[in-house]
Amino acid sequence: MICVAGVKFQLPAAPPTYSIYSSIFPLRRGRGLTGLKNLGNTCYMNSILQCLSNTPQLTEYCISDKYKSYISRSNRTNGQVIEEVAALIKELWNGQYKCVASRDLRYVVGQYQKIFRGVDQQDSHEFLTILMDWLHSDLQTLHVARQRETISASEKAWLEFTKAKESMILHLFYGQIKSTVKCVACNKESATYECFSNLSLELPPNSNVCQLNQCMDMYFSGERIQGWNCPNCNTKRDAIKKLDISKLPPVLVVHLKRFYADPGNTGAYIKKQNYLRFPLDNLEMTPYIARAESRAVTPKTYQLYAVSNHYGTMEGGHYTAFCKSANYGRWFKFDDQIVSALDTSNVVSSAAYILFYTWLPPMQMSL
Repeated sequence: MICVAGVKFQLPAAPPTYSIYSSIFPLRRGRGLTGLKNLGNTCYMNSILQCLSNTPQLTEYCISDKYKSYISRSNRTNGQVIEEVAALIKELWNGQYKCVASRDLRYVVGQYQKIFRGVDQQDSHEFLTILMDWLHSDLQTLHVARQRETISASEKAWLEFTKAKESMILHLFYGQIKSTVKCVACNKESATYECFSNLSLELPPNSNVCQLNQCMDMYFSGERIQGWNCPNCNTKRDAIKKLDISKLPPVLVVHLKRFYADPGNTGAYIKKQNYLRFPLDNLEMTPYIARAESRAVTPKTYQLYAVSNHYGTMEGGHYTAFCKSANYGRWFKFDDQIVSALDTSNVVSSAAYILFYTWLPPMQMSL
């Protein structure tokens, strides 16, 4: 039994019987070690799906069929995305197949976002961000009542974002950023709040090797802006804009901005090949949180459990996933239909593109 944001999860005593999902390729594998067939440049999708499949709380939520009690049919995707994601996760974890093909899920996401229909390579970060929004919307049925008459600005912004209806996806993956603008003349401050499902960090310029905390420092250090309409001075002033985390999610997803527009070639993109060193354990987020969040009892230290990697260029690249199996307690490489053991020393590489961290306790997934 585990509880996340008030939602309790109980591992089922025995795996249910699943229907055949899309095209299935036989040969038995261990639970959670099933590959995904490349359906024509769908490695970007496969990489993200394997990272999500190795998020134990999400996987248990799908395998136990608990998600079925919370599906919303009043949104744009009509609950179809969570149904297909759950069906796929069940196949990845039943241990029956070496490889499966996610044709049904690909068809559904293509109906709601045309860039995912064809055989062109897409960005795994864009796919993840859109998928998170769809999954949250598909499950946004948990009513949250305001507990007291007066609430903080942070809580008010959270309620406005959720419209007092939350979801398991929101509880796991979504946090909140506080943006503070401070006038350099009179020190007047103005704060706004925005929810996020992942943090997008710049890589340090002119640095072949860098640390994740350098990227964090750049993101949260603050910047000077000009022409801010100070409400106290009643005129345009220079100001300092500073970001802090006002709400930490149990699962922290970090995106590295490796692609940027080539100034010498209109429409072309260049990839930053920086070798980023990032911790597998004990990612400390305390330096980046707002004062109110620092007083919260939620953990501030995270452990890595999955990485979405990108190799090559924007035009000719390939995606894989490195995931730490909750079932076996070790790392594996997911390269489309090929799944192989991975030495821990090889998890950190220059191909790292999206990092998945969690502060949730380990959860055995031997379903």
